[in-house]
Amino acid sequence: MQRFKDKVAIVTGAASGIGEATTRRITSEGGAVVMADFVKDRNELLARELTIAKANVLPVYFSAEETESCRKLVETTLERYGRIDILVNNVGGTDLQRDKDIETLDITYFDQAFHLNLRSAVYLSQLVIPAMSRQKGGNIVNIASIGGFTGDFRGTYYGAAKAALINLTRYTATQTGHHNIRCNAVAPGLVLTPAALKNLPEETRRIFARHNALPYLGEPQDIAAAVAFLASEEARYLTGQTLVVDGGLTIHNPTVADFTNP
Repeated sequence: MQRFKDKVAIVTGAASGIGEATTRRITSEGGAVVMADFVKDRNELLARELTIAKANVLPVYFSAEETESCRKLVETTLERYGRIDILVNNVGGTDLQRDKDIETLDITYFDQAFHLNLRSAVYLSQLVIPAMSRQKGGNIVNIASIGGFTGDFRGTYYGAAKAALINLTRYTATQTGHHNIRCNAVAPGLVLTPAALKNLPEETRRIFARHNALPYLGEPQDIAAAVAFLASEEARYLTGQTLVVDGGLTIHNPTVADFTNP
């Protein structure tokens, strides 16, 4: 398939995990990708690999916590390619040593958590919309989380920011649809990214797998496939929606695993 032939995409957090898989998926289908990432060496290494494979990529240093970095990213893309067809707001995360339960949250971490997970998506969307409007169309895909729908015993800032991102998706879609700009989100469950494999013990992964409806956990490529669908013309009549890609983790009564797997 060449669904993204002659299309230009910005992918934030492009050098690992879901961002890397999304970059690979879009370039494999003919698109050019501006790879925005904080880890410069890793980003440039991946870009070299993809360039050798004849992909059209441009690695750009990007800090989601800095508004100037957001502005520079969009300017660099327009200078190089003259257009922006797709924005994937993928960058995000949290420090679980500071982002705990409501009673023990580090209040000084609030700004950093929300700048990383929400403000960058707001500002980048704001910056690309004029270009997309001039082109008479475009796509924004936000990477949310099932944590934006459900509660947990920690990660309070992260969940609150992702809930806001889900509603930002609706607001953006509502306000830009008349410019033929679509905005949707993907809410992954547990995905076996390098970060998850590094930070989550095997026992935690087994617990998640036990509660999934499907007998396996997600891979970054599963989320990239959903992003590619939403950003393509196959989803041309779909906007303001959040596609939950979680292996069925959130679709059932929480006692199912106990009744069916004694």
